[in-house]
Amino acid sequence: MNIGIKNLYDDAILVSTGGNELELALGDEIIFEQKDRGKQIGKVVFLDRKKLTANEIILDGKILRKANAKDSEKFEENAKLADDALEKARMKIVELALPMQILEARFAFDGEEISFFFTADERIDFKEIVPKLAGVMKKRIHLTQLGTRDRAKACGGFGICGREQCCSNEVIPKFRSITMEMVKAQELAMKGAEKLSGPCGKLLCCLAYELEEYKKMRKNLPAWGSIVKTKKGEGKVIALDILNQKVKIWLTKGGAEIFSAEDVSTLESKK
Repeated sequence: MNIGIKNLYDDAILVSTGGNELELALGDEIIFEQKDRGKQIGKVVFLDRKKLTANEIILDGKILRKANAKDSEKFEENAKLADDALEKARMKIVELALPMQILEARFAFDGEEISFFFTADERIDFKEIVPKLAGVMKKRIHLTQLGTRDRAKACGGFGICGREQCCSNEVIPKFRSITMEMVKAQELAMKGAEKLSGPCGKLLCCLAYELEEYKKMRKNLPAWGSIVKTKKGEGKVIALDILNQKVKIWLTKGGAEIFSAEDVSTLESKK
C-alpha cells in the first residue's frame, strides 16, 4: 500500500510503500524516519494510490507511529525557535561580512539540528561559517544553497497569470526540468522570453501542465514547412495554432491565409 505523507516542515510529498500496519486514516499526523534527516512529522494525504506523480518522492525510511499532542506542541515550538535562529544567523552573516543571504531556518524534529537555506552569487566557504553558527546556536548546522527557482519558491510571489506562484502554494512541491522542447511543442517560441519566464528568471513551470495535450492535438496538424493542399490551392505551412486547430499557409498564389485543420491535406514534407 502506498501512503502519501506531507512533510510539515517543507511540504514535500513523500510516499511510504511499507503498508498500513498502524491503520492510518487521511489527515492523521505521524512521526516518520527519513534517511539523513532523522525523525520528521507529517500528515497523511492519501492512502493506497497505485499511480504516483512526478512530484512525489519515495520515502527512504519508515513510518514510526502516530503523532500525539506533545509532538504537535514540539512542532510549534521548533517553528518559533527557527525564527529566532534565523535572526541570529543573519546577524552573524552581517558580522562576518559574508556575501550570502539566509532565507529560511528549519529545526529538525528532534531539535538537535538546524538547517539554513541561503542564496549567494559566489561560492561560500562552509568551513568558516558552520563552526561560527554552531557556536551561536549550540546545535548541529546544515547549510543548503538555493538555486534561483528554490529562492523564488522560498520568497513567494505571483506569476504573470496574477495567481500565487505554483511552487509557493504546494502545486509543485518538487521541481521538474522545463526545456525549450516544451516551448516548441506548444508553438510558444514566438511569445518572447519575458512571457515565458517566471519571477525566478527560468522557464515557467506551468509549461509542463498541458504539454501532453498539446502533443496529442498537434498530431492533427501538418508539420512546419510542409507543402499542403487547400481549397484555394497549394502552399507552405508557416505557422500553427494548436489549440484552435488552425494552420497559417503561404499560398503559391495569393499570399498568407489561415485555414482549419480539416481543410488542409499534406502533399509532401519539406526537404
